[in-house]
Formats: sequence, C-alpha cells, structure tokens
Amino acid sequence: MSVSSISVMCYYNGHIVRTDNDVKYDGNKVSIVPLEIPLDCTFEQLGDIIFSSTPIDKQKFNLVLKCKYPLKCGNRFQPLAIWNDRSVQIMLNMVNTSVIEEIELFVEVVKKHRQGNQSAGVAEIENLAEIDYDCGPSSVPVLDTGAYGDEDACAYE
Repeated sequence: MSVSSISVMCYYNGHIVRTDNDVKYDGNKVSIVPLEIPLDCTFEQLGDIIFSSTPIDKQKFNLVLKCKYPLKCGNRFQPLAIWNDRSVQIMLNMVNTSVIEEIELFVEVVKKHRQGNQSAGVAEIENLAEIDYDCGPSSVPVLDTGAYGDEDACAYE
C-alpha cells in the first residue's frame, strides 16, 4: 500500500532559535501538534491545515513557516523557509531523501495590518531582533490569509 500522507510535528507559540549546528524552537508556552499532511499538499492547503489544527487566529495573523532541514555535511541543520508549493514538496520529500525520520515544522506569527481601507498585503513585524529570517524584513515569506483584524489581539486565543 502506498503512502498518501506524511506526519509532521508542528511547533507553535514560540520562536525559532539557530545555533551553529541546529535549529530549535523555543518559548515559555511552546505547543506541538501532530499533523498528517497529504503528499500533494499545496502551500495554501498547508496553511489551512495549520490554522484548523491550532488556535492561531487566521483573521488577525499571517504565518511564517520554516522546517528543520538537514545539511549534507555531518549532523547539521538549517531552517528552510516554506513559502510556496515547491518548498512544501521539498519539506515533505525530506523523509524519503535524508536521514530525517520526522519532519519538524516551526510556525511563527506576524500581525496583519492595513493602510487606510486598502489591505497592505505585507506583514508587520514589531521586533526584528527576536526573529532571524536571514533575508531581511522586506522579503519575509508569510502565508497571507487576506483578512485583517484587531491590532491588539493575541495569536493564540
């Protein structure tokens, strides 16, 4: 029987921490939820699965997704940004192409904001020092859900 989905451990309510050789997820209230992700999953579908499996408010927050990606040299890992359908497929194929037995997906959230009556289509990041994206604030890949909510809302209500 062929496999139609992959188990992914989804971490949320924290932030990504890079070390010299590893990528970890840290925070006082980190939660982990196991997800079954279809092998033909798209980026949009992945976002829907995460929003339906966590208390993150889709109306108020965008997702920044990264997985723990193995490097070929030794027991070293780097964060891999998940930002389109191709990067989702790379993540799901890690189980078949590396020594990874379990996929770890790290979720960070950024508040949505709008300019006037027009939606800005970008994520607002208040503390860039806390989140190391390796690509600058103007190119942070986020899952934009298109809805905008209360600026003072908590992501994990």
